[in-house]
Formats: sequence, structure tokens, C-alpha cells
Amino acid sequence: MYSILSNILTSIMIIAYYSYKTLLFIHRLGVCVIRIIDKIVEAVMKRTVYRLSDTQRKVIMHILLLVGVGIVRELSS
Repeated sequence: MYSILSNILTSIMIIAYYSYKTLLFIHRLGVCVIRIIDKIVEAVMKRTVYRLSDTQRKVIMHILLLVGVGIVRELSS
């Protein structure tokens, strides 16, 4: 009886360990993909901003500030 319960407990612990390792790998892979996408978007945005006039840059900065304030207010409420 004791060996059966020990085997069940051991198998549960092994399943939990490998599940944790798998989820950790998926998390790291997701973070890596998000970082790559972020770098690509950042590079595209930099190229786009350099091509804008000063007035267009000011307008975009004001829009981004308003969007940022809106997001902060939404998350804080």
C-alpha cells in the first residue's frame, strides 16, 4: 500500500516539475518574441519620426501623451 502511494506521489511531483519547466520555457519564448517585435516596432518608429517635420512631431507627441494619460487613468480606476 505504501509503495503504491509513494509511486503516485512521485509521479505527481514529476508531472508538476515538468509542467513547471514547460510553462517556464513558454514564458521565456513569449518574452523573447515580444522583445523582438518591440525592437522592430521601435526601429520603424524611429525611421518614421526622423522623416517628419517639427510640427508633425509635436502633434504626434501630444497624441501619445494623451493616449498615455488615458491608459494610466483607465488602469488606475
